[in-house]
Amino acid sequence: MIGAAGRRRAVIVIGLGLAVGIGFGLRSADPASADPPAAAARTTLMADAADAADKALAQLNAELKRARDHARRGTALTASGDAPAAELTAAADVLAGASDEADAARRDLQVLGGVAAAIRPAATVPSLSYGGTDLELIAAQLRRSAAAATLFVERRHATQAVVDALGAALADLERDDPSAALDSLAKADAPLALLGAWQERPPLLRYWMMVSADLLDAAGDIARATIKDDPAAVEAAGERYAKAAEAAQGADNALALTLSEEGAAISATPLRRLAALADEADDARSGLAQVRQAGS
Repeated sequence: MIGAAGRRRAVIVIGLGLAVGIGFGLRSADPASADPPAAAARTTLMADAADAADKALAQLNAELKRARDHARRGTALTASGDAPAAELTAAADVLAGASDEADAARRDLQVLGGVAAAIRPAATVPSLSYGGTDLELIAAQLRRSAAAATLFVERRHATQAVVDALGAALADLERDDPSAALDSLAKADAPLALLGAWQERPPLLRYWMMVSADLLDAAGDIARATIKDDPAAVEAAGERYAKAAEAAQGADNALALTLSEEGAAISATPLRRLAALADEADDARSGLAQVRQAGS
């Protein structure tokens, strides 16, 4: 049997064991609670990385918005037949100038992802799939679009010049001035030549040019027959003109619609790519806001 002294020693040992066990049991398993200064430092590191990424994304977003606005205006000007080169070139310049911002935003998001992997592994950090090189490629596309759009607008104006020349010739004939009518018709030669050199012109434009040529030829025959005082020839030419005019009904409006669509399509590809980049940057910033909110 254990004597009184032994029992007292056993009680003391048991008591110490319980005290130590209770002490360890009260120590938190959470590193933040176990080491508050280190946890605070980690939180600060994460917040600083998030702030840097957010600032870089904000700068990138601002530049992409500027480029997108210029590109949209340039596309609208092309479709309406106005000079688009200045706006499309401005979009390209802004985009190429934002290459550093794109690289910085992508790099800062990667840094934040690395910090989060070490400090808060469960966090989902957004990323950016493109950098400055991608912006420069789209800028080059926009510059090519500016040149193509300028030529397109010149061709569109050429169609109007043909219409104006025919209208002026008809007015001259109404005034019984066939010589002036021939001079007016001659003004359609240069714009028709420009349109004829357009290798990939819209199919409707080919039809419009054929009808326009018939109208111009018939009007010219009317003027020449009038000068020769040949009523029969005037009548025959007038009948040909009426037939061509009937075929041309609605062709001008349809051509205008086709040219608007063709004009908008010139810069559609770089504009779509630019819009996709801007949307991705917006999404990245929204995702970053959620990360920052979760860590606050």
